Amino acid sequence: MSPTLEMVRSQRDAGASDRFRPSSLDGPRKAIRSYLFKPNGWKAMKVLAFGFLFQTFSYSVIYAALVYGNYFLLVTGWILCGMSVTSLFVIGHDCAHGSFLKNTKVGDFIGHVCFLFSFYPYYGWKYTHNAHHAHTNDISTHSHDVYFDNAWTPFTVEEYLALKQTSKLRAFLYKMTRYFPPFGSLLHNVAFHAFPGKFIESHKNKLYFSYGILVLGLGFICYGLSMLVGNPFAFFHFLIMPGILFQFWMSYYTYLHHTSTEIQFYQKSEWTPYLGQIVSTYNFLNPKWLSFIHFHIDIHTPHHLSTAIPCYHLLEAYKDLKCSDFAEDLKEGKFQWSYLFKQLKECHVWDMEEKRYRRFSEVEGV
Repeated sequence: MSPTLEMVRSQRDAGASDRFRPSSLDGPRKAIRSYLFKPNGWKAMKVLAFGFLFQTFSYSVIYAALVYGNYFLLVTGWILCGMSVTSLFVIGHDCAHGSFLKNTKVGDFIGHVCFLFSFYPYYGWKYTHNAHHAHTNDISTHSHDVYFDNAWTPFTVEEYLALKQTSKLRAFLYKMTRYFPPFGSLLHNVAFHAFPGKFIESHKNKLYFSYGILVLGLGFICYGLSMLVGNPFAFFHFLIMPGILFQFWMSYYTYLHHTSTEIQFYQKSEWTPYLGQIVSTYNFLNPKWLSFIHFHIDIHTPHHLSTAIPCYHLLEAYKDLKCSDFAEDLKEGKFQWSYLFKQLKECHVWDMEEKRYRRFSEVEGV
């Protein structure tokens, strides 16, 4: 299916508002086989082994490039490592949801280790990310709410124009995140996870624990790498560059799952779990090899249907949904550069009256 969802699908969706839609997720959840909601230790270990083998391989490429002074191989290693860090992040993501393993304490340990390479404090991300699932595409939520991590929620036209009057710098930064999502992803990590004052008191002890693990873990890795390579700046090649390239993948997935001219945002009075998690979540389908190494995170609707579904069950759960009575509300499209560029060009601020995205140039009167 084309990522533009084709005219036939668009017309069907336009008329779909006249048919009955459930407000809860009970129906779609019953359409998925029950065992897909449960962790599977054997599958989890296979995913974990692949993730760390991939990371080890990418590190080996970087090491060989540094030893032989091959800059082409070095760039290749950076790219591979950015992809392998993404694979580890997907594992850590499932651990934070408690879906990767039955033993959540072991899962939390694995999650902390996996998150080291992407520079995320595990518990900090876990607490804020839950808000994303609680308020997906609810445009009424704001940063003063208890945790606000609704991925790529746009400013409304009125909010953006008001921001331009009160803080030109913040308005400029917001604009840059819409034109260059990796910058938005990096800024999001700093803004939402680096300030303890944004967290409630009962969560701060675990947050500080994650800060400590992040600092000590990265320090240990940096020391080990500098000894191995004999260069105190080895961390730049093994951690910094892959970490920067990881933000490309982080934004690629989160942006395209929740930013599209084909989906809507809702005010709290009209928002329902079904509209937010099913109707307004986009499955941006990667080539099979890429979907495999990133553990099918591009199949996103089942994860929003229930965070209990681990990454290694996403493909099967999505097949169940596509055979269910709710298939008409699923949105998907295969990778095309033209589709990505269309979203970057169109999806800037949200018009509450017309219920659609508008470009910056439209609202700024250019």
